[in-house]
Amino acid sequence: MKDTIEHPALRNPVDVEVILDRIEDCRDSCLDFVLQAQRAVEIFSYDLDAVLYDQQPFLAAVKNLCLRSQFSQVRILLQNNAKVQKQGHRLVELVRRLPSSMEIRRPHPDYINHQENFLLADQKAYIRWSLSRRYRGYATPGNRLKAQQLSELFNEIWQCSRPDSELRRLNL
Repeated sequence: MKDTIEHPALRNPVDVEVILDRIEDCRDSCLDFVLQAQRAVEIFSYDLDAVLYDQQPFLAAVKNLCLRSQFSQVRILLQNNAKVQKQGHRLVELVRRLPSSMEIRRPHPDYINHQENFLLADQKAYIRWSLSRRYRGYATPGNRLKAQQLSELFNEIWQCSRPDSELRRLNL
């Protein structure tokens, strides 16, 4: 018997994949999943796409998640930080203001060319899209098994990654 109550939007008894084929679909799904998260959000991103992650509603949802509990955690693996360094990014600013809840790391060179972006919420829900087919992917709100497998991959990469010192020094 479970002693925790799940958010209804993350509870899904059927393995459903929602096809995402527009930028708005990806942006809305990322926001929805962060709003539903209770403990953790994990992001694996090529360049921390500003269209998805540097939007005020998304930033507010991440900030609220981090401030809700001392156990909340947002971890970001960023493959290429050149665009963020050049143009700035409000999510990076938020990481700098909430270092006990948020961290950005650079993947080990073995994973630096991973050809997929993804966002995980509480190891329950995930969004995935290929780098080669920008903003074309799928969201899965309730497949715990696949979400946990993706989270295991994220953790494997996280364990051998390093904090992104270039972003810590970045003055935005």
